[in-house]
Amino acid sequence: MLLGTAIGLTMSAQSMAQDSTGANNTAAPSNSGDIIVTAQKREQSINKVGAPIVALSADALKDKGVKSAADLAAAVPGLNYSPSNTGTTVYTLRGVGFTDGTLSAYPDVTVYLDQIPLPFPILASLTNFDLERAEVLVGPQGTLFGANATGGAINYIAAKPTSTFQAGMSLDFGRFNTLVADAYVSGPLSDTVKVRLAGRASTGDDWQYSYTRNDTTGATSTWALRGLLDWQPTERLTINLNVNGWRDKSDPQQPQFYQLNIQNPGLAPDYELNYPPAPHTPRAASFSPNLPLYNDTHLIQASMRAQYELTDSLTLTSLSSYLHAKRDAFQQNGGADFEQSMYGSFGTFNSYFQELRLDNGARGHVRWTVGLNYAQDDANEGIDARFSQSSVFFATGLRGDLVTLRQDTKNYAAFGAAEIDILPTLTLKGGLRYTETTRDGDGCVSDRGNDGLAAFFDILQGLFSGQSNLPPLQVGDCVSINPATGLSGRYLDRLKEDNLAYRVGIDWRASDQILFYANMSKGYKAGGFPSLGASTWTQFQPVRQESVIDYEAGIKARLLDNKVTLTANGFYYDYKNKQLKSKLIDPVFGALDGLVNIPKSTVKGAELAVSTAPLSGFTPTLAVTYLDAKIDTFTGVNAGGLPPTDYADTKMPFVSKWSINAGLGYEWPISDNWHGILGGDVAYRSGTNALVGNPAAYAIPGYTTLDLRAGVETNDGEWKIMLYGKNVTNKYYITNVALAYDYIVRFTGAPATYGIMASHKF
Repeated sequence: MLLGTAIGLTMSAQSMAQDSTGANNTAAPSNSGDIIVTAQKREQSINKVGAPIVALSADALKDKGVKSAADLAAAVPGLNYSPSNTGTTVYTLRGVGFTDGTLSAYPDVTVYLDQIPLPFPILASLTNFDLERAEVLVGPQGTLFGANATGGAINYIAAKPTSTFQAGMSLDFGRFNTLVADAYVSGPLSDTVKVRLAGRASTGDDWQYSYTRNDTTGATSTWALRGLLDWQPTERLTINLNVNGWRDKSDPQQPQFYQLNIQNPGLAPDYELNYPPAPHTPRAASFSPNLPLYNDTHLIQASMRAQYELTDSLTLTSLSSYLHAKRDAFQQNGGADFEQSMYGSFGTFNSYFQELRLDNGARGHVRWTVGLNYAQDDANEGIDARFSQSSVFFATGLRGDLVTLRQDTKNYAAFGAAEIDILPTLTLKGGLRYTETTRDGDGCVSDRGNDGLAAFFDILQGLFSGQSNLPPLQVGDCVSINPATGLSGRYLDRLKEDNLAYRVGIDWRASDQILFYANMSKGYKAGGFPSLGASTWTQFQPVRQESVIDYEAGIKARLLDNKVTLTANGFYYDYKNKQLKSKLIDPVFGALDGLVNIPKSTVKGAELAVSTAPLSGFTPTLAVTYLDAKIDTFTGVNAGGLPPTDYADTKMPFVSKWSINAGLGYEWPISDNWHGILGGDVAYRSGTNALVGNPAAYAIPGYTTLDLRAGVETNDGEWKIMLYGKNVTNKYYITNVALAYDYIVRFTGAPATYGIMASHKF
């Protein structure tokens, strides 16, 4: 069947080429998909890369209103977004993701800015402004992009300095008095130096309201700046400097109380048992008036790309980056207006990245790249947990705890990749990457001064150790118990891992318009230590590295004189040691939070994307992803605290079986200088679940959202005015469900928003 399809498409393409030989050549339509990408760390047409890639141009990002992680996930089928209990972003791509609130946890889908990693999700919060495009590289990216991309990679490409003076600005005013202002200026300073300065600032009123009293929260306050300098001191040497920073002081989103899950039945107070659940509207929430909600997260980064042409065919490239970030936030994630479950989340992050690679360019029958890579990521984070009005307090007398975790990680890697044209239409490709990772963990749970924690663990360590007359624990002492000794203390450990990622494949160019490919690739995600309120050292134990082997075949085709662009693929994932936030069984304390590995899982899927231009100015698009993601081997306790269960042949969490995106755009002339714009996008995600085992209380129902836009633009693109609406039906949908001590809470998607955007280019 596949061979028949290939022959049919090849003959069709050849026929179209012959039919158009005598006709005037016409430009490809705007949706032709002929976008230049750097998925293989060199510039190529997206249609000539034998791998699945979703690329959104600058115009597409603006038209779809992509300003956040949630917006990007809504625009890319198979990409799932969910917020963690500490406010970090969790991406799941094709069923591969890591849902954990540890700020210093490596993700399964790493975000890059111009090929430089932002190693922790929180570091990428405000990166996507003034972009040339966004590339979503689907599947393991272990050879060229490195570890921690078992699901894929998101590579933001910043708009670059220009050879002529250019400037522009846009203002976006929408619901909740939200104002977003963007501006840039770009041009040459001399024959060898070009610069670009860009920025974004946003402000907005509260969007959430309390359903138990007259109060609101959810205000927006952010700014981001980026300065780029391109310097070419000689014909062979090019240096690109990037200094960027941002600050986010927006209120953290408050989850909704959904259902009771009392940890200590019979001890919960009546006000906790009788608290009203939130209504099914996205804006409703409940939060305490006594403790302020706040967030102050900021980042500054400096990076340099130096490229030197050693010869006409050999290029040496160096990528260097240093970043510093800090976070201080307080979120009442218990879904109530009393101290049932509240978190302060804070941390300091420093990251250094260096890559050196040599390649022989894109010309020739053999193309290769070799390189070395070093990355050091240091994080010092903490959680200020308060639960003095939950059943935990009435059972133990404990009011809260202070959790601190320091993780210092060093990564060393050597890599190589090559492509060989064995025939004019047939290319073999392969790559290897060897990585060594050393991670030092330092975990501590302590009493802040009035938590009752020190006195409680004084009793426990006396019982477990069998010793009497132990010195009493003081405020600030680490109380978690070492099971080997029965004594409290600081947890110190080192995790050393290594792995060999690889990729092999073949590309067949059936014609200039059709590419078939088949790949086998393997990627890894490093292990790590969790940040949680550990009663024993067992909870601090690290999770091991996970791996994904991807078997994949697909097609990329441009048909009907480039009026139709089609991509399709099928894949099978062999997923080993998936990392999961779960429960550990302690013989004394029972079910406790911890990280575990799921020995074996599989993901089967298929993807189809079609964009067309059947009539002038008319551009319908359709993208469909199907996923069948299952756990094959795992016996344990899920994060909801259920009894030990065999979860073989159960669905993986945060994986929608069906993801569908459909779009329609229409542009038509309204005068000699202006044209009109109409457009809309529909996104559908089928239901999934937040926990292993698919318990009903943690269900994430399927949903459909509708975005609309209408406006006018000058033919030269100098002026543009657009009215827009996102989630115009105000669909109530869920992005995450979590356990917060005695309550199960839900995080909701954004409500209906609408506004007007105006832009001008000078």
